[in-house]
Amino acid sequence: MTDVAFGIDFGTTNSLAAVTVGGRTLSLVDQVSQRPHPSVIWYRGGDIVVGREARQNMDLTETGAPPGFVRSPKMSLRRDGPVFVDGRPIEPTDAVAEVLKHLKGDAAIARGGAPGKNLARAVFTIPVDFGGPERRALREAAGKAGIGVVQFVHEPVAALYAYLRSKAELGRELARLEGRSVLVFDWGGGTLDLTLCRIQGGAIMQVANLGDNEVGGDRFDERLRNHLRAKHATAHGIEDITTLEQPGMAAKLLHQCEVLKIHLSDPKTDSEDVIVRNYLKTDGPGKNLLGTVTRAELDGLSASIVARGLARIDEILEQAQFSYQDIELCLATGGMVNMPAIRNGLTERFVGRVPKLDNGDRIIAEGAAWIANDGLRLTLSKPIEILVADTSGRGAYHSLVDAGWTLPIENETQNVANTRFSALIREKGLRSSKWQSRQNSGRSRRAHHGGPFVSPRSRLMQMQSHSLSGSNAICRSIMTMSRASRFDPPGEEPARAKNFMTSSSAFHSPRFLLPVVTQTGKKL
Repeated sequence: MTDVAFGIDFGTTNSLAAVTVGGRTLSLVDQVSQRPHPSVIWYRGGDIVVGREARQNMDLTETGAPPGFVRSPKMSLRRDGPVFVDGRPIEPTDAVAEVLKHLKGDAAIARGGAPGKNLARAVFTIPVDFGGPERRALREAAGKAGIGVVQFVHEPVAALYAYLRSKAELGRELARLEGRSVLVFDWGGGTLDLTLCRIQGGAIMQVANLGDNEVGGDRFDERLRNHLRAKHATAHGIEDITTLEQPGMAAKLLHQCEVLKIHLSDPKTDSEDVIVRNYLKTDGPGKNLLGTVTRAELDGLSASIVARGLARIDEILEQAQFSYQDIELCLATGGMVNMPAIRNGLTERFVGRVPKLDNGDRIIAEGAAWIANDGLRLTLSKPIEILVADTSGRGAYHSLVDAGWTLPIENETQNVANTRFSALIREKGLRSSKWQSRQNSGRSRRAHHGGPFVSPRSRLMQMQSHSLSGSNAICRSIMTMSRASRFDPPGEEPARAKNFMTSSSAFHSPRFLLPVVTQTGKKL
């Protein structure tokens, strides 16, 4: 990484770019609000408005939010098909690219006496449950925005690296944490990500990962909106309130609920008023929505979501056979951890080990910026293994890529020698039509997903520069072949992999190792 590379946290609710300048990270926040940029797009006729201005216009008019809004475009990467805006289809990668173009344009603006910068390359952070298709889509969107993806790094790992890198006495902190376990708990607008790490030999080693995209902050907003709808409908005897909503009012009320949730997350706020004028297409007292929501109401509405999210802590600790007392530090990031019910749940489990972060809304982008600045490379801390059927009926795992392998970065190709896998295929006599066609072709072929391919002649597995996505792409490529070849026990689905993103595959999940760099630039 010879030129300047940024760090980008493309989030469900907000997005942020950061870069290191003079040994410190500079978060490129919105220059008016001094906060990360809202991940909101407004297709205003022939113009495209992104960020703070788009979000503000969701709430300006009394006749409802203007048409043409896309809220949380990151979630569209998880779904097939386009996003429809006023009946017009928009490809998810095009919508995401608009947010990234906004970050790129903002980076070019001078600030604080410093000249603007060209955001051309970046380390991107991703949720731990982002699969290969989502990463490929994000890479495509970045390309459309004119930004090269150096590598993908899990959001919790970036947060932990930023936390360690910010310490004035990094060596002492690493010595204190050496051999100990850290839980990163990142609860944002779209996903909850948990990563269990161990500090070992001056490096961050991922022990286990767990992600849940059904408990993000957006789910809280939706429940709160339905609660307000129900209260208003009951008060005015309305059977089907959604059919009477003015155009754009559903989006406007949802945005109001997000603001309400944030305000009620302040321990000093016990209740908050909601006013949405001209809410319904009717005359009379029900036309305007007026209400008050208390924190107790919010806690009651969200109790099951909070319980599910906190239960993920027990799940990941059980995977590693850990207890609460085995965790030396719980690093809580993401906007949702400011909610008292969630914060209290964390402090009850890890008493005295949940530091309050001043940069909680910026720490992930800053961690990515440090990783880019320090030129760090991820390596596999555990091998990638494939489950092959045997006479026991339980199957056996065989190493596909060994531990210690360095993942490729942008514009890099690496070969992984694996004669054992080829020998295993010949020994088992398992050949699919795909495998046979590759052998008959007499040359290497790229797999359909644009990732790795198998070369029967050289018995090498080669992976293009797909970084973190590549390791899962290997799994997906061989998994396709293994299904066709009946590698799995007859009549059974592949055993579920543990502790990583591809829970539906039959692979032990890859885990990664990230070295820590001191302020002097020396890797520990």
